[in-house]
Amino acid sequence: MVDAALARPVQAEIQAHWWRIGNKVGFYIQVKNLSSVTLSSSANSATVHAIVYEDAHVKVTNRFARAAVEAGISNLAPNATATFKLETSDLSDVNWDNLHFVVLVDYRPSGSVGAFDMLQAAAALPTSAPFTAQPDSLTFMVDPTDLSIVPALVNFQGPGFVNWTAIPSAPWLTTTPSSGPITTQPTISVIKNNLSTGWQQGNITFTTTDGFFSDQVIINAYLGSVNRVYLPMVVR
Repeated sequence: MVDAALARPVQAEIQAHWWRIGNKVGFYIQVKNLSSVTLSSSANSATVHAIVYEDAHVKVTNRFARAAVEAGISNLAPNATATFKLETSDLSDVNWDNLHFVVLVDYRPSGSVGAFDMLQAAAALPTSAPFTAQPDSLTFMVDPTDLSIVPALVNFQGPGFVNWTAIPSAPWLTTTPSSGPITTQPTISVIKNNLSTGWQQGNITFTTTDGFFSDQVIINAYLGSVNRVYLPMVVR
């Protein structure tokens, strides 16, 4: 059975990441359907599973499943992709150094009854956070005589499959581009003509296109007379 499974083409592609939330585990997963069947929880019980197991001798085995969570797949056509967010309940009496994290996709080829077929399984990779934007805050000092305003660069951290969109909270904020993959580093700038005299604060909210995660960059802007000191460059 194992040899037969290894000999056939891969039926799904899984990218999975996990992170710790207190005593819980979060999973962020992308599944690409490489089979010729539309995966549907209602039509063929298609499901994404995440399993946490520990290298620990419990009863008769040296591995013990500590948590298992799942999500149904909704009409995932061949070659289409979908993302999923899963979270376990609290894990107690575990050694976190001995835990392992596995994600798998299965379905019933015959429909709503019969044996399941596992399309693919993968070990989830650790991540410190599913999606973050850096820096946390930016400050712009704008003089009315400034002909141009130098934009600031934003960096993202998260899985490689993430795509994002940017939503500014004020008309004096702009982001270029306003959406893209996580590898794209957008720039934030302010529109001088839309600023009010003095200090003002706004933010840019970056949200993953699946809607699962978001992060904000706080923007402080000042419009008024700015005294700048330019230091000479000395070469030794």
